Amino acid sequence: MSEHASRVHVARRDAKAGRSAVAEPSGEVKVSPLAGGWVAFAGALLALVVAMWELRQMFAHKGWRPPLILSTLAGIEFLLLAELWHQGVAPVRLALLAGAAISALLMVSAAWLILTRWRIEGSVRDWALVLASAFYVGWPLAFFLLLRGNQAGPETAGFGWLLALFFMVWANDTFALLAGHYFGRHKLAPHVSPAKTWEGFAGGMLFTVIAALVFTVLLPAHTTIPLHVPWGHAVVLGVLVAIACTIGDLAESLLKRDTGVKDSGTIVPGHGGILDRMDSLLFAVLVVFFYAAILQGIPA
Repeated sequence: MSEHASRVHVARRDAKAGRSAVAEPSGEVKVSPLAGGWVAFAGALLALVVAMWELRQMFAHKGWRPPLILSTLAGIEFLLLAELWHQGVAPVRLALLAGAAISALLMVSAAWLILTRWRIEGSVRDWALVLASAFYVGWPLAFFLLLRGNQAGPETAGFGWLLALFFMVWANDTFALLAGHYFGRHKLAPHVSPAKTWEGFAGGMLFTVIAALVFTVLLPAHTTIPLHVPWGHAVVLGVLVAIACTIGDLAESLLKRDTGVKDSGTIVPGHGGILDRMDSLLFAVLVVFFYAAILQGIPA
């Protein structure tokens, strides 16, 4: 077994015992009981509940009333599966649990609507909204937990990937807005978001690539963050994240436009709701996780 694989094995063994492990430069693992993945789980759970509440309010504004309690329960199951991965549960068992959760959501939501609705109108739409809401919010939040890993501290791959993720998304959102404001001429999707332009998209992509190079290549080269991504991969990752951010932003704009609301909520004064803050992140995290997993493996 290689040194890296051995350290990952030890880290996952300690995680299974309910502890969080941090790799020391000497190769030993320092266990920190206060920095386990359950803290991140609690944060993701709070974000899930608030986001589902905002979706419920948005749908109600249109007169739609899907039973999002089922979507919330499915989202919680996704978060638990991510945490169970870090606790060392076998992948085959996790795949079976994930399949069971998705199957239960599919069947229970259908049965719920059939048995509780006296009128058939809108039932198929609400069934689709229950399924889509679980995957729109709960699925990406689970990948935040997987990407983070179960180890604490800035000397872990999970910390490095999350840092890169947040700065890439911030760079895309900020510079897409600035480039669109000063140079925007050609509308990107005027029927969904009239303010977005192709020029803004290009500006956001350029600075997302720069952020990817800084936080996955340059910063790890001068710190203890163990990423060390080849610059070519960093460029590709930046391009993919910029595309994902744009789709995520437009997807939430589509939700707001179709439900007739300006913001998803008011939890962030002056900035809307939590979905307004997470729209780009929800899609970008999927790109970063799978790119990281293929390139370096799932963070321990």
